[in-house]
Amino acid sequence: MGFLKPKTYKPDPEVEEAVRKQREEEERIKKEQEAAEEKRKKRFAAGKLGQRSLFSRAGGRGFYQEGEKVD
Repeated sequence: MGFLKPKTYKPDPEVEEAVRKQREEEERIKKEQEAAEEKRKKRFAAGKLGQRSLFSRAGGRGFYQEGEKVD
């Protein structure tokens, strides 16, 4: 009556480790993107970004950059 029992598979440790590392990397990238988006939203709300910003130049580059000296 072996056909009634489902086969049990043992997960491959190498594949499990690779999947875990890939998932951690994706989570890290997602957190970085979310942090960058939050920073952009705060700067936009403060008027440091955007078309009508006092700190912008043509092309949306803006001359106000945190921690950088601009010519």
